[in-house]
Amino acid sequence: MIVSSVAAAGVLLPSAASYAAQAPAPAAPAAVAGVAPGEAGALAGKVDVASAVLDITQKIINIVNEAIERKQNRSGYVKSLMEGAFYESGQRYNVMVINNANSYTPNLHGVVYDAKVSGIHGTYRVLVFESGQFTNHGDGGWINWAFRGWFDRDGGHVNFRRSW
Repeated sequence: MIVSSVAAAGVLLPSAASYAAQAPAPAAPAAVAGVAPGEAGALAGKVDVASAVLDITQKIINIVNEAIERKQNRSGYVKSLMEGAFYESGQRYNVMVINNANSYTPNLHGVVYDAKVSGIHGTYRVLVFESGQFTNHGDGGWINWAFRGWFDRDGGHVNFRRSW
């Protein structure tokens, strides 16, 4: 789901607050400090999601700004988006960066970040997620897509597993 967005340095990114408001809270842990499960868990989950999305969004903005300053090549730009999203999501989630002009079919589960990033090299979709399948029907190569995580690849089809 792509949510509302903000523009920074020519980059289109989602609003962290609007994403957190729409994101489902993760399962609440057992009672904490006398609070029953579910009472505090929903709020904590939304705060965690908002914080994570805001952190990832800011890092993506920084990566794009650095790429613009260096006039980095397109494949380097795509790799930078992928690496930035992977490390800023705690190296715990799978990441897919795809040229939005390509034809592709995502079937992803546990999506924690989904944004369209527009910069000097076009518009790319950045996805951070737990597991699923992704098929790129368009051109491959580093200029059109990059992904990282726990996966098996067969040509343009990638099957992602959870990291835990």
